[in-house]
Amino acid sequence: MEHPKICILPTKFTMTILNSSTMLKMTILLSLTFLFSNVYSQKKYDNEIIAEGGSKIKVRPDLAIFTLTVEKRDTVEKNAIKMLNLEIDELVKSLYKIGFTNKTIKISDYDISSSQNDEDKKRYTASNVLKLEFGLDTKLIDALYKEIQEAGLKDLDISFDTKVSDSLEKITRLKLVQEAIADAKANAINITKALDIKLIRVKQVLKYKDGILGPPPAINQIKFTPPKIVGDTQISYTTSFDKFEVEDVELEEKITIVYEISR
Repeated sequence: MEHPKICILPTKFTMTILNSSTMLKMTILLSLTFLFSNVYSQKKYDNEIIAEGGSKIKVRPDLAIFTLTVEKRDTVEKNAIKMLNLEIDELVKSLYKIGFTNKTIKISDYDISSSQNDEDKKRYTASNVLKLEFGLDTKLIDALYKEIQEAGLKDLDISFDTKVSDSLEKITRLKLVQEAIADAKANAINITKALDIKLIRVKQVLKYKDGILGPPPAINQIKFTPPKIVGDTQISYTTSFDKFEVEDVELEEKITIVYEISR
């Protein structure tokens, strides 16, 4: 009696067909998903425009900064320090005379270093840097230069600079942001007219193309009261500060606005 033969080949062939069919369906599904995703993405970006705006302004600095550097050298460390302290004392006395106090005179740096000279001997350098920062006042600046000149200080270097105070800069930038937004809006309106489209709403506001522009912080105006100049009615100007203004500082803000549109 012969036993029936079992053929496994058709079963394997059927499984192969099922796997191929499944792969075909997955391929079609992924293709459709990719297609619809592209269509949706295209539609999404077709419904918006980007408008940029900017504003600049020149501001007169309201702070004066003086850096006063005294440096003394000697082959003996104690002598260099002693000479430095004596000259600093004379400098501070001059500052006191025109109204500066210990609260307005700041120590920026104090350093003692050594080096070898040509004769292979140690030479010590002692230096002290004082900094003054006050509301820009040409009369006070002139009095400062005059007093220091009369003190006859030998090893004093003076550096003058100006800057815009934090409070003035914040107030100015708030105004610049408002103007930059108005500029961006005007640009957006021009675009809509040219393309015959309508603005629906603001989707996003960006500042400097980085962080999102939030509500402006609370701004408190800081008033700087310069020292009272002793005998200021008797001062006759000896510098150019009574003739010329200090250089202005340019501040700028840029805004990018994303609008939703309809055709």
